[in-house]
Order: sequence, then structure tokens, then C-alpha cells
Amino acid sequence: MRLLPLDEITHRVLPFLKADGVVGDPVTDADAQMLELAMPLVGERINKLTEAAPMLGFLFVDEAEFAREEELDDTARDVVRAAYDALAGVETWSTAAIEEALRLALIERLGLKPRVAFGPVRIAISGRKVSPPLFESMELLGRDRSIARLRDAMSD
Repeated sequence: MRLLPLDEITHRVLPFLKADGVVGDPVTDADAQMLELAMPLVGERINKLTEAAPMLGFLFVDEAEFAREEELDDTARDVVRAAYDALAGVETWSTAAIEEALRLALIERLGLKPRVAFGPVRIAISGRKVSPPLFESMELLGRDRSIARLRDAMSD
């Protein structure tokens, strides 16, 4: 798989994304654009084509249907709350700005290790412990959806 060019992997993944209901058939322009932006994040991470839908589904799902596969305990919700507070003030929603805000709030201010800091945020955003790179995923998901998912995770 890793020897294939990214556009070939994307082409081969598409039927699996359709079958799992991640994208429609036919694929909308918005979904095609999101897939084009997201595939570089997972192209080297997936070993089987069937792994693409679970990795990418959170980017395509309607917010009303988004569900986390993992539960957050009180400590994790506190981390998500700190992430929410840090990101609420970010004006330019970019990978670099998101990373800077989260590292400052969670690692420098709270003194957390990266895995402890970003794990709960990853679950809040993607619904899973394993996902594409967090900061890039949040940029693709967009400010409003990312902030809303953090807010929802704080109250679950």
C-alpha cells in the first residue's frame, strides 16, 4: 500500500468510504474536496483500505450524528476544558495556531505530557484514540465544529 501514489490510494479507498456511508454516492464536491485534503494525513498511516473509513469518518459526519467511541473521565474533561479555553481565542484557525495554543495551555501551563494532553482532545475531536494528526485534523474540521465538539465533550 505504501508504495502506491496518494491519488491511487484515494481512488482505491473511495468504494470503502461509500460502502461505510462516510461519503455519498455520488460523492459531493464538498466531500471530494475534504477527501483530497484529508488523504495526505492518513495515506501513510493505513495498512488496509478498510482502515480509511474509521480514520476519516469524523470529518464527514453530520454533527448531530457524531459520537465518540471513547468515554472521557473527569480528568480528561478538565484537559478538554483547558483546550477549549485556549482555542476559543485563536483568531487564525490554522494547524500552527492550533498547535501553539494547545501546547502552551496543556503542556507549558498544565505541565502535561503530550500523550496525556492531546489524547482527550483527540477523542473529543475525532471520537477515537487513534486518528489522523490532531492539529491538522482540527484545521480541516474547522473552527466552529472543533470548538463545538470540545464544548460537547466537556459536558458528557
